[in-house]
Amino acid sequence: MGERSPFQSALADFTYDVASGGAIRHLTDLGYTAKQIAETLSYPTPMNRIQEQMWKRLLETETILAQEPGSPREISKFVREYDKYGRTSFRMVSEPASQESRICIAEITISASEKERLRGILQRKLSENGERASYAACDFGLLMADKPEKYCRLLAALDECSQDYIEGLPWERKVVYHRLNERMQEIVFHLLESGLWQGDCYFLATGERVHLI
Repeated sequence: MGERSPFQSALADFTYDVASGGAIRHLTDLGYTAKQIAETLSYPTPMNRIQEQMWKRLLETETILAQEPGSPREISKFVREYDKYGRTSFRMVSEPASQESRICIAEITISASEKERLRGILQRKLSENGERASYAACDFGLLMADKPEKYCRLLAALDECSQDYIEGLPWERKVVYHRLNERMQEIVFHLLESGLWQGDCYFLATGERVHLI
């Protein structure tokens, strides 16, 4: 059987989105893992599509940031263009935000071996900032690709639900930043207890970064 035409691909994407796209986005917002979403959907949807929709939704809601928290974000806007006949069209372009939009980050440096002190600092900063302004740097994608043994040790330190959450996301091969919501707090503190947490944490309301050495 030959490759699908662009029309067939677009139709398939539309069908999947109508049948399950909205449900995936909603369940992602509720904190479901990819495995839980697959078990909940009434329309059969390939796991890779579920994962792609989840990742897109997490980026849309800024649960995951692709850029370091506090750095200037790109601004998207429409520009008006004219062809040689004077006809008008609009095109979306992205441009860097001004440097003035950067959040000034003060650094709190602490040894990763000081587990109790680090836990206390993170809990206090979470209380001061709230989870929506608190992020943890995550290198799961890098570990999967470059240090699979360490990645497996990290997963083994977590409970089944946390394992499913991490394994169910298509982590990019770079550091990304996950909001310190209830699920990610649980993951961070579990790894902290096991001596496996290495990522810095960012607190945007107070403009601070907890840097581990």
